[in-house]
Amino acid sequence: MLKTVKQTIAAYDMLRSDESVLVALSGGADSVALLRVLCELGYPVRAFHLNHCLRGAESERDETFCRALCARLEIALTVERIDIAAAAREQGSGVEETARRIRYARLQEAAQGAKIATAHTADDNLETVLFHLVRGTGPKGLAGIPPVRGQIIRPLLRVERAQVEAYLALLGQDYVTDSTNADETYTRNRIRHTVVPVLRAIQPSAAQAAARLGDLLRQDEDCLGGLAQECLAQAAHPDRAWEIAPMRQAHPAVRARALRRLLAQSGMPLRDVTVQHVLALERLLESENPSACCALPHGFTARREYGVLRLMREENQPTRPAVPLSVPSDQLMWEGSVRVSVHVLENNEVFYKSFNTFCVDCGTIDFVSLCVRTRRAGDRIRLTEKGGSRTLKKLLIDRKIPRCKRDGLAVIADKTGVIAVQDIGMDCSRSPQGGARIQIKIEGY
Repeated sequence: MLKTVKQTIAAYDMLRSDESVLVALSGGADSVALLRVLCELGYPVRAFHLNHCLRGAESERDETFCRALCARLEIALTVERIDIAAAAREQGSGVEETARRIRYARLQEAAQGAKIATAHTADDNLETVLFHLVRGTGPKGLAGIPPVRGQIIRPLLRVERAQVEAYLALLGQDYVTDSTNADETYTRNRIRHTVVPVLRAIQPSAAQAAARLGDLLRQDEDCLGGLAQECLAQAAHPDRAWEIAPMRQAHPAVRARALRRLLAQSGMPLRDVTVQHVLALERLLESENPSACCALPHGFTARREYGVLRLMREENQPTRPAVPLSVPSDQLMWEGSVRVSVHVLENNEVFYKSFNTFCVDCGTIDFVSLCVRTRRAGDRIRLTEKGGSRTLKKLLIDRKIPRCKRDGLAVIADKTGVIAVQDIGMDCSRSPQGGARIQIKIEGY
C-alpha cells in the first residue's frame, strides 16, 4: 500500500518530498489510513476535522476520536463545528450539497495555500463512475474522481478499501464508522453494498479497471478540451459574443465541449448544465431564424444575432418612456444609456455630418410634440429621395440590427412621424430647405 501511494503521488506530481499537506480527517478508516500513510512517508502533515453536527452523539464521538488520534501522533489539528442542517435550511439547499460546499470552503481556509489531501479510494472512484453512469453522463463523468483538482489531491485513489483495512489492522490502528454508511436509502450506499459486490464477483479488479478507464478518458478530454478552446478562440467576437460559423464547422465532439466552455466563461455553474442544454445551443447554431433564442439555467438566455451568438442574464428591461425635447437641450436619459443634444444652427454655422448627428429643417418640425422615444408599430421612414418610405421594422431587419437591441434605439419624432432613428438615419423629408435648422445628436452608452 505504501508503494502504491508513493507511486500515485509521483505519477500525478501531487507533492514535493518536503511539502506540507493538510489532511481532511473524518475519523473513518480511509482518512485515518491517509493520515498514517503520509506521516510514514515523511510528509509534514496537519489535519482538519469538521463536525457537521448531524448525528448527535456519534458526531461528538468522531470529533473526540480525531482529537485523541492527532494528540497521540503529535499532529496539529484544526476542528470546526457547523450546524449543517440549519445552514441547509437557511440556504434552501440539500444537506449533502451544503455539507460538501462548506467542508471544502473551510478546508481551503485552514490550508492557507497548502495542498489538501482527501481520502478517496479506488472503491470510491468505482462507485462514482457507476453513480454517474446510471444518472446519465459523458466522458468526463465516466472518468470518475480526478487524482488532482486544483490544490486538492487524492493519494489513495489507486488503493482499494480492503488494502486500507489490512493496513490499519497491521498498525493496530482503530477508527470510527459512520452509521449512515449502511443506510441504503442513499443511492451511493446501494451501489456500494449491492452493485459493487456483483461486479467484483464477475471481475475482482473492477476498481482498478475503472481507474485505468479514468486515466484514458482524462487524456482524451485534455486533447478534445484543447481543440474546443482553439475553436472558441477562432469564434471570439468583440463585445462578448462568439461567431457562429467556426462552431458550426467544428466536429460535434469539439463543438459540444466548446459550448460548455462558453457557458462556463459566461459565469454559468456547469453542474446545472445538462446534455439537453447543449443540444438546445446546437439547434440554435443551426437555426434559420437569425434572432432565435433559448432559455438556460440561472436566468441565462442564449441569443442568435444573425452570425453571432451571445449569452446574457435575462433581467427586467428598464422602461423607456417618451421624453419631450426642448431646443436647446442636452439630456442623459433612460438610466444613462442615451444622450440626446439639440441646438439651433446659426445661419453661417457649418454642419459637420457624422454618424447619429442630424441636421433638420425647423419648418418640418412640430416643436410642441418633439420627443425622443422608442419605436412604435407603424413607424415609417424614408432615407433617400429615390426610395419610398419603409416601415422601421423591415428596415431594422434589413440592417441586421439584433432583435434584442431594436427596442432600445432612440427615435426622434413629432406628431407627424419619425424624424430620425439612432444607427439608421434621418427621414429625407426633414432635410434643410434653406430656412432655420437644428442639429440633433444621439450618443448611445
